Amino acid sequence: MRRRALTVLFVGLLAPGLAACATTSPVASPSPSVTPSPVVPTVTATSATPTPTPTVTPTADSARLVLRGDGLGTYSFGAKQSDVTAVLEDALGEPEESSQGIRCELDDSSPWAQTVSWGNFWVEYDAKDTSKKSPRTLAAWGVTAGSTLPAALAVQDGVPLTLTFSQLKAKYPAGTLEDLGLGDGSKRFTLPNKIFFVG
Repeated sequence: MRRRALTVLFVGLLAPGLAACATTSPVASPSPSVTPSPVVPTVTATSATPTPTPTVTPTADSARLVLRGDGLGTYSFGAKQSDVTAVLEDALGEPEESSQGIRCELDDSSPWAQTVSWGNFWVEYDAKDTSKKSPRTLAAWGVTAGSTLPAALAVQDGVPLTLTFSQLKAKYPAGTLEDLGLGDGSKRFTLPNKIFFVG
């Protein structure tokens, strides 16, 4: 049985019928896998005998930026690209990749978008029109399945990134699971805090 990879993300504005375009980062994933996993920084002690390595998982209190269902850090979706970029680069350094173009080539009215990524974490900025020169605002963030989150980031409400759709439904019964209607079995599970998983 083939297992479907999950992606954790939030898109500020999602047009029905364009879900495939709106929920897929334009930056290609180098190695997708079955389930995402949270970052696990380790602290090691030097000793003559091996000892277990304690692990610490970032929480909203310890992380510099919290990924929320309505934005990231102190910025909501719709915030100016320059403001959000400054905070992200301060926390994560220069992005590893950047790509831009029409967000969804299947829709002539789709806005110009730029996606920047740090490993398997990405942020999308959208313009209000199709012009490359138009100002852009924060539109989405996402984490690729099977990846670790940079240490400076944490997910709102401590949502784990390692759960399957069944586990998400059991842990968050108020969440909603829906078929995206793309004909390939793709689903979206939306949490009460508006963060959703796609796979």
